[in-house]
Amino acid sequence: MPLLEDIQQKQNELIRKWVAASMFVAPETAAVPTTLTTYTAGPPETIELAALPVGPPAYVDLGLVTKDDGYSWGNEWDVSETTSHGYADPTRRDILTNTSTVGFTAQETKKTVLEMFHNVDLSAVTPDTDSGEVTFAKPLQQATRYYRAFFIGRDGVGPQTIYMGALYPRAMVSETGEQTGSEESEYAYPMTLTATPDQALGTSVRFFFGGPGWKALLTKMGFTP
Repeated sequence: MPLLEDIQQKQNELIRKWVAASMFVAPETAAVPTTLTTYTAGPPETIELAALPVGPPAYVDLGLVTKDDGYSWGNEWDVSETTSHGYADPTRRDILTNTSTVGFTAQETKKTVLEMFHNVDLSAVTPDTDSGEVTFAKPLQQATRYYRAFFIGRDGVGPQTIYMGALYPRAMVSETGEQTGSEESEYAYPMTLTATPDQALGTSVRFFFGGPGWKALLTKMGFTP
């Protein structure tokens, strides 16, 4: 009889981290990223990060986010259960909704961050020509604003580089958190994005994985090259 150690498959090289990451945001009219990496046969063979779609409208890096939380991905499932006489467990389960969210706290005060956090359109707002002052008001009637949000993370360097991506092609800011104005913490912008279906793409979220390090591990991860 085999021992547990004989049949286990523990592979610590398959543990991933988002060592470096950015969130790129654009209006929902922007072109949709279709690939995360580009391939050149060589020699030498190269697999590199693909460029973002060219605007206008262009994708903007949302900038720095808090270190401890980074990006917090969530999936909320709503399941309908059918019970039957004589059975302790439900005899049927149906998925009604599967909502994808991502939470983060932006640290940079700039136009895109302000637009998302306050749910406003600042495209027509211009600084005072003399003082540079910018002012805008919270609208009395809120309109839902949708964005394309493309998250790109990197793990490893050089030949071990692995890129991970998540595209929310039609995302909305569904929640904002409290802001703190003090000398001990930065004036940050906590937000939650919720993915909504993009009818043209037929999905609400698309995931990407690539890079030279990813290709080298395909067989270990269970994929057939």
